[in-house]
Amino acid sequence: MVNLRGYTLIVVLSVVWGMAFVAIKSADVELSSNNLTLLRWFIVAASFLVLYPLLVNPKVKFEMKDFPRLLIVALTSVDIYHLSLNAAEKTVNASLAGLLISLSPLTTVLLSGMVLHEKIHRRLGLALVLAIAGAVLISSQDFSLTAGAGPLLVVVAALASGTYTVASKPLVGKYGPFPVAAWTAFLGTAILLPLVSPSLIEQAQSLSEVGWASVLYLAILSTVVANLIFFTLVNQQAVSKLGVQLYLVPMISAAGGVLVLGESLGPATLAGGALLLAAVALGMSRRH
Repeated sequence: MVNLRGYTLIVVLSVVWGMAFVAIKSADVELSSNNLTLLRWFIVAASFLVLYPLLVNPKVKFEMKDFPRLLIVALTSVDIYHLSLNAAEKTVNASLAGLLISLSPLTTVLLSGMVLHEKIHRRLGLALVLAIAGAVLISSQDFSLTAGAGPLLVVVAALASGTYTVASKPLVGKYGPFPVAAWTAFLGTAILLPLVSPSLIEQAQSLSEVGWASVLYLAILSTVVANLIFFTLVNQQAVSKLGVQLYLVPMISAAGGVLVLGESLGPATLAGGALLLAAVALGMSRRH
C-alpha cells in the first residue's frame, strides 16, 4: 500500500508534470521541437553530472546484459517521448495534449501484465474502448491532416511513457532509482546529439526571459526533480498502480492551459476528456 509520503510524491509529480504541458507550449513559440528537446536535455544531463557524486550510488555494479533494457528506457523516455510531445504541441494546445497523454496509464497497465506479469483485471478491456473513443472524440475537433498529426504524436508519447515505465522497473529494483535516472539522462541525451544544428545556438541566444523560464522549468523541475521522484515511486510499488498519478495530470494541464495560456475547451474536448478520465479510472481501479 502506498503510504502518505507516496501519495504526496504522486501529487507533487502530477502537478509538476501537468504544468509541463503549459511550459512546452510556451517554449514552442520560440524554439523548434528538436531544439527544445536538445536544450532541455543538455541542461538535464549537466545537472545529473553535478549531482552524480552526491546522489548516485548503485546497489550493484552495472552489468552490460542490462544495457539493452537501459537503451529502451532512454530511447522511450528521453527521445521518443519528448520529440513527439514537443512536435505535437506545435499544433495542439496544452489542454488537449494533457488529456490525450492520460492514455499512458492504460498502456502501463497493459504492458505491466504482458511483461512484468502483474495482475490485470477484466475491466481493462472496457477501459481501453472508452480511452480510444475519448481520444477519437478529442481529435475530431479538427479534421485537417496537418493538425491531425498532433494528437497522433501525443498518443505516440503516451505509448512511449507506458513503455519506459514498465521497462525501468527491473533496473530500478536492481540498481536503485537515482542511478537509473542519471544513466537514462546521459544515454538519452547522447542519442539526441545528431540533431544538433546551428539553429540551436541561434534560437538559444534569442530566447526571451519567458522562454528561458519555460526551458528551466522543464529541465530542472519537470525532468531532474520529477524523474528522481518518478523512479523512486517505480521502486516502491507495482507500476500498474503508479498510473494513478495521471488522474491529476490532464486536469492540471487543462486548467493551466486555460488560466495561463488563455486556451478554450470545446464540447468535443470536454466530452472526450471525460471519457478518457473515466477510462483511466476504470482501468486503474481495483475490485474490493
